Amino acid sequence: MLAALLALAASLTWGTSNFLAGVESRTRSVWHVTALSQIAAAAAAAVALVTVRQAPPGGWDLFLLILTGVATAAGLVMFYKALAIGTMSVVAPIIAAEVLIPVSAGILLGERPGLHAYAGMAVTVCGVVLISRTPRKEKRGRSAEHHRAARTAVILAVLTAVAWGFMLLIYGTVGKGAPVWAVFDTRLTSAVVLAGYVLLTGRGLSLKGQNVPVLAAIGVLLAVANFLFIAATGIGYLSVTSILGSLSPVVVTIYAQALLHERLAPRQWAGFAAVFAGIVLLSV
Repeated sequence: MLAALLALAASLTWGTSNFLAGVESRTRSVWHVTALSQIAAAAAAAVALVTVRQAPPGGWDLFLLILTGVATAAGLVMFYKALAIGTMSVVAPIIAAEVLIPVSAGILLGERPGLHAYAGMAVTVCGVVLISRTPRKEKRGRSAEHHRAARTAVILAVLTAVAWGFMLLIYGTVGKGAPVWAVFDTRLTSAVVLAGYVLLTGRGLSLKGQNVPVLAAIGVLLAVANFLFIAATGIGYLSVTSILGSLSPVVVTIYAQALLHERLAPRQWAGFAAVFAGIVLLSV
């Protein structure tokens, strides 16, 4: 039960961070949003390092964490861009496909969570698929440019799912040995990659005109979500906590519905019911 609660808390925190980032990316450069928020995430992890004593990872583990940081950076840019040009309540749920990588890995590693958990996995995934379906009546009358933007947003979201699925896998395996270092190494790598690209391309990293408190909140929430997810995988099945920790798209969709007034179809509401039923099955 504790593992499930930690994973759900990670989803809530991740979803809040993603929603704020998506909104900011609609009025600001996605590169500035990602680079500055990742610097904040790395700083938050650095503060956590000061308060705990953990041996830093080395060798192969360090290489995997650095590679995860690069993949995460690419995923962040692609996902934030997708949120900025697409319909948030449609694009966001696609990210749930990220669970296929850690869930498959957990089962291959010998995890057997039980029939109720397998049923919960299936119900949850089906619910997210329903949520991600765009109502047909909303597709009519749209311009060719809008359709191209929508297709691009979906492609970016799929690529993000692959990148973040790898991240979940590494956090749920390598990260358990030194969770604070795992978050610090990956977020520092992401910050260096993104900030380096922004500076090399002449975009600059000036804070002038930036919504600093929101950018800082995006990064801190992201780091906290990482800590919560690693903690959940440390005491629960990776195959189960990966699904419960990957419901941030549902959180984003709820925010979009409540705050941006994006309309949902009846089948999408049915998807929410399925997701919550799946959560119950995965939590018992």
